Amino acid sequence: MPNGDSQDTKGQSGLTATALFGLCPRCAAKGVWAGLGALAERCAVCGLEFERYEPRGRGMYLVVLPVTVLLVLSALKLDDMVQLPVWALIAVWGVLVPLVVTVALRFAKAAALMARLEKEGMI
Repeated sequence: MPNGDSQDTKGQSGLTATALFGLCPRCAAKGVWAGLGALAERCAVCGLEFERYEPRGRGMYLVVLPVTVLLVLSALKLDDMVQLPVWALIAVWGVLVPLVVTVALRFAKAAALMARLEKEGMI
């Protein structure tokens, strides 16, 4: 094919689109996420069951722990460099930490979802 797309993957969303925008890996319809970091039960368009493939248990600690360590080290480095007032630190890190952890969890869960679906031949 001239543009490099195969017929099998045409119209499917990638990892970034699934993690950030909630697009279904099979049909690219919105609705993968039921909450900030929780997968929806199923796709409203194609009926693909997301909840069945959601990683559960301690596996997500492998994502959250390194992200938390990097955030703590970043906070310490920023404090050494800039020495912001306490109210500014609370404002910056109070917004940044939940945002970064949520995005990291979404990417990890989307990657696990897509890997499991690909393994079973669903996408």
